[in-house]
Amino acid sequence: MAPQTHPRGKKPVLLGAAALVVIAVLLALYGWRNTNILGAEAFCDGRLDSKRLQSALDTTGRVSKVAEQAGDGHPEFRCTMERSSLLTGADDLKVTLRTATEEGAFPFTTAVWKDPADRSYFKDGATGAVSGRSGYVVLPHDCWAKIGNVQGSRIVRPGQHTVAAVEATMEQGMADRMGLARLLVDVAQKVARQAGCDTPDLRAPSALSEPAEPHPTDARNVCSLPGFSLPRDAVITGAAEPGRERLNRQPETWTCDLALQGGGDARLSLAATSDAALVRAALDRPGVFKDLPGGKGMISPNQEAVLHCAGGDVYFAARWNTAYDNALRDHTGGDVSKAGDIRRATLQNFLNAAATSYSCPSLSPLPPQG
Repeated sequence: MAPQTHPRGKKPVLLGAAALVVIAVLLALYGWRNTNILGAEAFCDGRLDSKRLQSALDTTGRVSKVAEQAGDGHPEFRCTMERSSLLTGADDLKVTLRTATEEGAFPFTTAVWKDPADRSYFKDGATGAVSGRSGYVVLPHDCWAKIGNVQGSRIVRPGQHTVAAVEATMEQGMADRMGLARLLVDVAQKVARQAGCDTPDLRAPSALSEPAEPHPTDARNVCSLPGFSLPRDAVITGAAEPGRERLNRQPETWTCDLALQGGGDARLSLAATSDAALVRAALDRPGVFKDLPGGKGMISPNQEAVLHCAGGDVYFAARWNTAYDNALRDHTGGDVSKAGDIRRATLQNFLNAAATSYSCPSLSPLPPQG
């Protein structure tokens, strides 16, 4: 009788095969939930490139579309994207990109774009800036009359004197600044091409300016400008006293955010730029600016000025936040005219100190604004 044999080797082989299957499933699950394997290469009707979006969000995860609003055959759009990760422990990120219509030199005049010194400005290429939470690219001038925005299910056409831009807002989490800059420009190029207003200057920056670390304010050299001080009435004891400041310098744009000491978080932001797109945007509002005596430039009642300097026109702006406005109101007893005088004196001091840096004409005094 032949001896019996037992399949002793089969059990380890089966266990090994089962382990490989489990590993393969886990790898597939990881790849599916934490990378864009087998995912779409573009979103929002081809406007958002998946790789550029991943670079802007700067972490491993799966990118998916949350919402999209766009008109067939129109360049206007609004698109919200989400990057989620199941197994890596990374927080979910959410970003909204859209076409926008703005007015004037909007990065320096609205609360939406507060703290301009905290942003990184494009050193070349397109006109734009980014932070970890938001960013914008100004579209070429020929686009301003062609590209509007999306509100709900409607496309809102641009106004007669609006500025067209592509903007990004982080609804959740923080973006990589250079990644966001490249994403914005890539989207802006596609939008401009569709509208027939693309130009070679609409390109990604080779580098970004970086905000300096905040430091204490020298009351006699505010914003590190020699001789620049706030007018006496602009310094309010216990509510708005020199505290700390943050600067951001690059060849075309200079910004300074003043965080004033006191109980109400009063802030003052100052800006100067020779960027041609933003100077043009500021002036492209009929009736807002008035000529200064001697042909030295123009001024608006909104604490803005454009001066004719040696290297070309330079735009200057000062913006007070709501807390500072409230402190001025209390300080002046609600006297609107006196508060206006204080703002004008602040702009005057700023222009006098900054004029030397840009080889601009001196202005003394500024004419009344109304």
